[in-house]
Amino acid sequence: MDRFHHLQQFRLGARARIATDVVRTRKTIRNVIGALPGADPKLKNEWIVIGAHYDHLGLGNRNSLAPSQIGEVHHGADDNASGTAGVIEIARIAANNNHAWKRSVLFIAFAGEEIGLLGSSNFANHPTVPVQSIDAMINMDMIGRVTNDRLFIGGVGTSPSLKQTVEDLNKTVGLELNFSDSGYGSSDHTSFNAKKVPVLFFFSGLHTDYHKPSDTSDKINAPGAVKILSLVYGTVDRIATDPGRLPYHEIAEPPQAGRGSGGGYGPYFGSVPDFRDDLKGVLFSDVQNNSPAAKAGLKGGDLLVEFDGKQILTLSDYAYALRTKKPGDIVAVVVKRNGQDVKADVTLEARR
Repeated sequence: MDRFHHLQQFRLGARARIATDVVRTRKTIRNVIGALPGADPKLKNEWIVIGAHYDHLGLGNRNSLAPSQIGEVHHGADDNASGTAGVIEIARIAANNNHAWKRSVLFIAFAGEEIGLLGSSNFANHPTVPVQSIDAMINMDMIGRVTNDRLFIGGVGTSPSLKQTVEDLNKTVGLELNFSDSGYGSSDHTSFNAKKVPVLFFFSGLHTDYHKPSDTSDKINAPGAVKILSLVYGTVDRIATDPGRLPYHEIAEPPQAGRGSGGGYGPYFGSVPDFRDDLKGVLFSDVQNNSPAAKAGLKGGDLLVEFDGKQILTLSDYAYALRTKKPGDIVAVVVKRNGQDVKADVTLEARR
């Protein structure tokens, strides 16, 4: 026992010297931009931006939700090849349209979204046209996995007429729309909203393949994406031909909300979803330390079944509900734990 005690003391008092090198790899990444000039001499110097990010996770990184598969190609067919394809398709149709839009349009594929909105932030701070001349920014991030015709649209509060415009156009499209006023979020429209540009964000929802190698093209719901593009095209057409400019409306929210990596959607909750789709609810595989969920007493193994009075059946339900909230909101949730309902109030925080 004495020898062990002395050994413990020796180890506690030992010192070690470790040397390491930090090698930083720098590469140039580029936004890809196309322009369609407007036909009206009085309005052609006003612009609409239609954008999507074209980067994904490559072979996987810290944002991969399949850690055991890091090193495999993370295809990103929905996130965000679907949005990039949408930008290209709208550009193709607009270029071939017989009646040119009065305002000019920039079609932009942004780089670096997954590591902090880098491409859109760079453009917003160093634009190729005066930022004051941008009437609106339309962002498509994950539009390829529509389920039950449900579509989330954020930013409708950033200009007074946007929500009504989209609702009117949707009468012929027939999607089930869920709205958020906020112009902030974990995608590229945030960079433009910060410059006081009205924004709209189109998003078809999270799924079990999000940020995994299994986000492949065979799972894309092409007819659903066509419906979304019909709505987006109609919205752009309305903005591009209306003689009046869209006034910007400030939605009070901390400017850091939704910034940082593109790995999450909405304000910070702190749960790590299991991504199972055979349960009625969202199973938490873990809860991050010191997160809002952890502070409220939620644990790994809990099954989220209610959020802010709304029933949660799928991961998309959870994503839609979280997107309607902002940092600082206190949300009542119900989880199933060992067959019992557990209620908790979670104070949401900004992502960092």
